[in-house]
Amino acid sequence: MHTFHSSRVVGQTFLSLCDQAWLSALNLVLGLALIRLVSKEAYGVYSQVFAAGLLATSVLEALISNPLVNLVSGHDAARRARVLADMSRYQGRITTVLAVLLALLCAWALWATRQPHPVLVGLVFGAFIKANGQREYARSLAFLHFQTHRVLALDCWYGGGVLLGLLLLLALSALDVAGIFAVFAAANAGALLLSGQWAAKQAAQHDYADTVHQAWRRGRLGLPGAGLAWGGNYSYLYLAAAWLGATAVAELTASRLLLMPISLCVVAWSRVARPHLGNLVAEGGGGRLRRFLLVSVAGLLGLSVLYTLALLLAFPWLKVHVLASKYDAVGPLLILWGIYFAVYSVRRVGTDALLGRDRYGFMLVESVLSFSAILLMLKLAVGRYGLPGAIIAMIAVEIFSFILTWGMVWRQREA
Repeated sequence: MHTFHSSRVVGQTFLSLCDQAWLSALNLVLGLALIRLVSKEAYGVYSQVFAAGLLATSVLEALISNPLVNLVSGHDAARRARVLADMSRYQGRITTVLAVLLALLCAWALWATRQPHPVLVGLVFGAFIKANGQREYARSLAFLHFQTHRVLALDCWYGGGVLLGLLLLLALSALDVAGIFAVFAAANAGALLLSGQWAAKQAAQHDYADTVHQAWRRGRLGLPGAGLAWGGNYSYLYLAAAWLGATAVAELTASRLLLMPISLCVVAWSRVARPHLGNLVAEGGGGRLRRFLLVSVAGLLGLSVLYTLALLLAFPWLKVHVLASKYDAVGPLLILWGIYFAVYSVRRVGTDALLGRDRYGFMLVESVLSFSAILLMLKLAVGRYGLPGAIIAMIAVEIFSFILTWGMVWRQREA
């Protein structure tokens, strides 16, 4: 039985890595195309709007995906079905509210900074938030049922839609922020329909209020942490734009883009590992849990180091043939981003281990401390070191978060 369980985890992880490799390649191709085809300022604006979309994903993960794993772990099929029906309805409502709020915020921010077409961008951005939220929930359900092949199919349809949409924008000479997010929204909706994973409207069960209460009891602790974690990861974009200008944001985003495959692989591990961690904790498998965490740390850290070294070796070619020599500051930033993602990879394993133990209260405290630290460090480091200072600040805070997270994991192990 243990051999079968291990083989299934390996197989699911492999499919998830294939899925994330596809999404990573898609993200890389899109980013590099924009780097070459649009101005630095336009790419900087796109980066900030896209980061706002990631805030919605973080909120939905805190309110829906993370509590969902805890709510269904250890229950029979009938109870799981009732919980899933209730959570599907709850998720749809939350996603709609987020889409409306972020669309209004986006339109206002673009209008206030005198960017073109603020209302249109706000509308398509809201549509993107809604459609992307539905797709992310479909992915969460597939991972929960260990059906990673359905995730891969969904994301292949999505990627194909994005590539076709970008070709259409180029043919129409309409490659701008509004057009890009319209393509994202259409690709998300099309992928759900073509893969047969568009969630039908769920009838509320008699215990809907109790399910929402249980989800909210966990999510209300995870929500501030998600917002603060997002702020810790992406506040540098907005502060750099305020202090150094939109072109500085473009340099930071372009350098981070080249290392994003590491982050996406960590996400791939997390999406597969979270249900398994929940089950291992519920079963009381202390030894198996420790081995799983140790192998995960070693694998993700090794992947981070090898990828960074390969990227540094390939950078002279990339600078000439891909970046078109428009982003002169990218080279020195790569090593700093490599260090950041190595620490992040190990810290993320500890974070998921604590979430599996329902340690939402501690994660909230850790997020508050880390967010406070990033604001202070960004002010000090950017003022002293300029553009590299933004990444130096993020490395320092990630190390701080790593110490807090793994310190608590160790205390849980000793308890």
